Amino acid sequence: MSKQRKPSASAHQKCPGCGAKYDANDRFCRECGTPLQGSAKPNGRPRGLTGLRAFGLAAIALAVVYAFIYFGGKEESRPQSQRIDFGDIGASGGATSALSERGSADQLFNQAMYAYETGDEAGAAQFIPSSLAAYRGLDTIDLDGRYHIALLELAAGRPELAVAQADTILAEAPDHLLGLVVTARAYEALGQERRAIEYYQRFLAAYTPDAAATRTEYIDHSGALPSRRDHARRYLEERGISPEGQ
Repeated sequence: MSKQRKPSASAHQKCPGCGAKYDANDRFCRECGTPLQGSAKPNGRPRGLTGLRAFGLAAIALAVVYAFIYFGGKEESRPQSQRIDFGDIGASGGATSALSERGSADQLFNQAMYAYETGDEAGAAQFIPSSLAAYRGLDTIDLDGRYHIALLELAAGRPELAVAQADTILAEAPDHLLGLVVTARAYEALGQERRAIEYYQRFLAAYTPDAAATRTEYIDHSGALPSRRDHARRYLEERGISPEGQ
């Protein structure tokens, strides 16, 4: 009977890189690719994800995911900052930057109104049509969206279309502050003073601090409403009409 061969000592050797056992003829560790012989050079073979290396890579991946969720998500959920005061036109200051169809339309609206207010004709020419198309592509348009469309039509130099859009607001809510003031503004742009006076008077009669806090769209445009109130008062006073009690 042949004598049973004893395992060579090398069978119990461990890789200096990852601690895995290796055979005497192995030139590289089968787990991590570490050279095992003096003449061996790294062969570029990917290292196995074992031990601390696997844990480290997992920790890095989790950190990247966390950073994306925390910083990226936080940026998206933050209300879009107003780079200038949109007091004259009344761009929305609401938190509408979520990546939805409506949120995209609102972002385009803010870009359009920023370009309009700063005299950026190229920007206005780009963003006004894009924003209008985005709103009109929505399945439903609420009163705030209709107000945005009316403002965009004003910015585009089409006050008659702004009146038409405002009519849809007032048909649903006759005392809607934004609907009244954008109608007055459109008639002012059309040079129809009598109609502008009529709607500015209706706007001032309906405007109170309490009324200005009753709708979400009023709060979103809280910076514009006081400015439009002041303009309405001046408009009437300049024409010899007292805004007393308004």
